[in-house]
Amino acid sequence: MSGNPFDPKNRVEDDKVVGSTPSPQAPLYPRIEEEEEDVDDDQRPINNNNNNNNNNNNTQNDPNNNNRRTRRRNNNNDSDDEEDSDQDEIYNDDNEYEEQQSSGGIILEPIIRDPSMWREKSLLNSQDEIKEGDELLTRVTKTIGKTYKLIGQKVKDSNRLIENRVKESNKKVEGALTEGFDQFVGVVSKPVDIVRDQHHKRVEKHETHERAIWIKDKQQISKYECLDYVTIYNKAYRNEMYKKFNDLGSNHEWQRWMVSLFMGIFIGFIAYLAHVGVSNILYYKFEFTKDLISENIYLGFLAYFTCNTVLATIGSLLAVYYEPTAAGSGIPEVKGYLNGTKIPHTLKFKTLWTKLASMIFAVSSNLQVGAEGPMIHIGAIVGNGFSQAQSKEFGFKIPFLRSFRNDKDKRDFVTSGAGAGVAAAFGAPLGGALFSLEEVSSFWSTTLTWRSFFACLIATFTMRLLQATNLTQHGLMIFDMGVANKDYAYNLLEFVPFIVIGVLGGFAGALFTLINIKVVAMRREKVNKVKSLRVLEVFLISAVSTILQVFLPLIFPCKEISALSNGGIGQSVLAGNGTSSGSGEIEIEGLKQFNCPKGQYNELASIIFASNEEAITNLLSINSVDLTNTHRISIFALLVFFVFYFLFAAYTAGCGISSGTFVPMIVIGAAYGRAIGLIVSYIVPNYAGLDPGAYAIMGAAAFMAGVSRLTISLTVILIETTNELQYLIPIMVTIMVAKWTADLCIHPFFDILIEMKYIPYLEPHPSKAMRLLMAKHVMAKKPVFCREKEKLGHILHILHETKHNGFPVVNNENDRLVKGLILRSQLLMVLERMHDVYVPNQEQAYSHQDYTTKLAWKLPNLDDLAFDPADHNQLVDLTEIMNLTVVTVNEEFAVSEAFQLFRTIGLRHMPVVNSNNKLKGIITKKDLLEKTCEQRYKELSHLKLGVDQLLHVGDD
Repeated sequence: MSGNPFDPKNRVEDDKVVGSTPSPQAPLYPRIEEEEEDVDDDQRPINNNNNNNNNNNNTQNDPNNNNRRTRRRNNNNDSDDEEDSDQDEIYNDDNEYEEQQSSGGIILEPIIRDPSMWREKSLLNSQDEIKEGDELLTRVTKTIGKTYKLIGQKVKDSNRLIENRVKESNKKVEGALTEGFDQFVGVVSKPVDIVRDQHHKRVEKHETHERAIWIKDKQQISKYECLDYVTIYNKAYRNEMYKKFNDLGSNHEWQRWMVSLFMGIFIGFIAYLAHVGVSNILYYKFEFTKDLISENIYLGFLAYFTCNTVLATIGSLLAVYYEPTAAGSGIPEVKGYLNGTKIPHTLKFKTLWTKLASMIFAVSSNLQVGAEGPMIHIGAIVGNGFSQAQSKEFGFKIPFLRSFRNDKDKRDFVTSGAGAGVAAAFGAPLGGALFSLEEVSSFWSTTLTWRSFFACLIATFTMRLLQATNLTQHGLMIFDMGVANKDYAYNLLEFVPFIVIGVLGGFAGALFTLINIKVVAMRREKVNKVKSLRVLEVFLISAVSTILQVFLPLIFPCKEISALSNGGIGQSVLAGNGTSSGSGEIEIEGLKQFNCPKGQYNELASIIFASNEEAITNLLSINSVDLTNTHRISIFALLVFFVFYFLFAAYTAGCGISSGTFVPMIVIGAAYGRAIGLIVSYIVPNYAGLDPGAYAIMGAAAFMAGVSRLTISLTVILIETTNELQYLIPIMVTIMVAKWTADLCIHPFFDILIEMKYIPYLEPHPSKAMRLLMAKHVMAKKPVFCREKEKLGHILHILHETKHNGFPVVNNENDRLVKGLILRSQLLMVLERMHDVYVPNQEQAYSHQDYTTKLAWKLPNLDDLAFDPADHNQLVDLTEIMNLTVVTVNEEFAVSEAFQLFRTIGLRHMPVVNSNNKLKGIITKKDLLEKTCEQRYKELSHLKLGVDQLLHVGDD
């Protein structure tokens, strides 16, 4: 049949369905014979759903379908056996039927065959038989055809047999491989499962342990109260402001500057007292022991040992028994207070003079501590005292500074005082102001910048002015490297070793922090519980340190002082590096004769058997015209000193005595920095401009940055104290490299100490967990609240039964619409006024000015207030008292944004409401601590909830 069988012109009559008229758009399928003859498989059309439906109907209505299928099978039987592929396709008619039915194609009724009637078709047919009348050519053709078919059949049978055997073999191989693989997986998976189970158990155990620690930490943190930095804008305060409207514009700014002036003078005077005390004690101690050591080393050691241990013990007794808050540097406490946490006894005058005396004894005993940390704490105490102009210990109050007796103004003066303490200690006014901005303060303003800088300037000027009286024997906290007579301070290629110093400083600072926190944890568990053990620990530290300070220098040979001279001493005398004796010998400042004869010095004794000031002078000494200080101290001596000072400083920090870590950090960093400078000088011996003293500066900067993570303030402090502005860029590069390196290893030193002291502290930035949590996940549910007109009995009940410091005020108990917030201190004052004399709904029931006075002096004790039970139903109107500017957030408010509000505004309480302003919970500062949010996130992550489910966690 020629032509396209799907062309409508070539349709046959047999394809018409009886009783129906096909649509001209619907395709008519060709006969099966035509499809087999003329249509390949890849030319068959794909039926759409509409055609399938039409064909289904046609097939169901055509009773001749079975006849056509039967006719198709008979025709195939009569055809040539060369159409084997078509025949196989016909026998697969049932499969086609099922495929067409499932795909929506032509539905054909299946042919039901009887298996018992099936016979194998004969390979040869009648046409292959040789007949009598056939010609010779026909006979040959049929014989060849029969032979070809027989051979083809044999080949097919052979191929089929081979294929079956290959399949069986493949199945066996596949089964063997599968079985072997299963056995291998079983053997391998067992240890893997064991390791995985052990890992899950360890993780679970670790999380359980962390949660237990977190619960204990919450109990310790709950002991601290937070400060109220937010002004209470209630009706009483607004009425008072309205009466004093003309006085609001001044804001008492001139009084703030006067307080800053006197505060700076007093801090400078205290720094001078510390300077005089330490310098004189050290001078007479070393003068006394120096002569004894030159005569008899053991007699000198005994005298030195006695002086050091007695001084250290006295300082420890003051800090442990008289005022425990004075122990340590005080920087974590000051940072916690300026972050909004009230820490008892931190800013008392008793703490001030105890810390001052203990610090003088500690530094004089040659412990590996400094005076700068305590000066920060002392400056903060002075700032608090001058701003309040009152003392509960001495019982006096100055009335004209009453406007500053609130937490917000007190915070600003404490910030300025802490910066002035740093400025007086280092002689760096700009560095002190930047230190208070960068390190201790959590809240800053432009006006505070000027007042803080002014206080730092006055403190430094006072310190310098008093130091000019020559009552001190040598410098303590102010050092100078001298004058370098060089056109260029450094070569650009030296940035490579400077960067190496920064990396080593970051790692060394992280190691210092790690050692100290381990020691602090051990000390808290085993030593701090018994006061006598704390004093004994300080005694042992001083004893072991003194033994090493005396006997380690004995293993080093003496060196000639004249080897450092370049032939003249004029410039060195001007630079403060040396003097000439009457005999013509050079006496270089800072070098220790120790056990050496005249004209020689002991290199290790010059830095280990010396004060911190003398050690820094030797480590930071640079070359000049008359002195070559490159080999003043050898590499071996520097490394021994570095290990000694590093270990003792890391262990001593935080013990039972007033001590700081800033000067020890400078000493440690300068030691390893100078050692690297000497190594570079051996590698590049022909470079005359290389100065190990410059490398000592970089080491000091790197180690301080690695421990404290200071950047800008540290750079300015080092430039101001060393008088080496030419090294500004290398110092900045070294500090940044050290900070980045240490940040990869561990948290900053003082931040870890704050956490270990359980002080609630909000970090500068929210953690990752806070970005995924909402207010309803961290809030305290079912908060205790008061109504606008509350019963006296209910107020007494909540004050007795709870320790909360803030209570939301709602309209009624059912709607609970938030109207304001009232503090515990306000309720106590109202109850005191009601207990004494009370006229209902009158202004004398509450005065904002009287409230601030009471808050700064002494609040009433709840146990001292006795009310008749018959008066418990009396209503107290809180609308005049409550804070009307309370900040509320929705329960789906992001925790990270709530954190920013607390951190920037200084909030203490934040009620959480739903979309209808109904009270649902309350968030406090302690709910936003990093560790608290991380634990809450872990609890939610174990639930393995989706985003939609997580959004509804915490709903009612």
